[in-house]
Amino acid sequence: MNKTELFARVDAQRDSLADIAHKLWDYAEVAFQEVNSSALLRTYMEGLGFKIHEVPNLPTAFIAEYGSGYPVIGLLGEYDALPGLSQKAQTTQEPVTEGGSGHGCAHNLLATGCAGAAIALKDLIDADQIKGTIRYYGCPAEEQLVGKPLMAKEGVFDDLDIVLSWHPANNNEVVPVSYTHLTLPTIRLV
Repeated sequence: MNKTELFARVDAQRDSLADIAHKLWDYAEVAFQEVNSSALLRTYMEGLGFKIHEVPNLPTAFIAEYGSGYPVIGLLGEYDALPGLSQKAQTTQEPVTEGGSGHGCAHNLLATGCAGAAIALKDLIDADQIKGTIRYYGCPAEEQLVGKPLMAKEGVFDDLDIVLSWHPANNNEVVPVSYTHLTLPTIRLV
């Protein structure tokens, strides 16, 4: 397996992934209301052979899993929007709906990019080039910083060997961080 081959596997899904990214942009659903966004991603991943698992107490969270055994590799997809950031897909500021929600941090691309990576890794499992389990985590309410902690409270990350994500920024860098020493606080939804 080389980088060119891996990129080609993602590029094979280009049209579908672009369509998903655009739909997530249009849905622009805020924390814990990502019903359409979650359903779209679940349906797409399930259609490609991923088994879908629900996350207790979080209806817009899910896990799409493929493969078996170790290593267990997680990819974090975020798809929630922010209130008041409605924006047409253009470079000048113009809301779709005045006061509506929108993707200020490009979570429509975060969700889609990690889905594309999970699909490419699935293809490598199918080609017997790698072994293990791939999990795409549909993470709601990340703009409120509560989605992943609530998922962790449910134990969905407990058996991971590694988890990967990305976030748009004005520079390219790898930020190697380990949170194994932290204790998660108790979070209550009001």
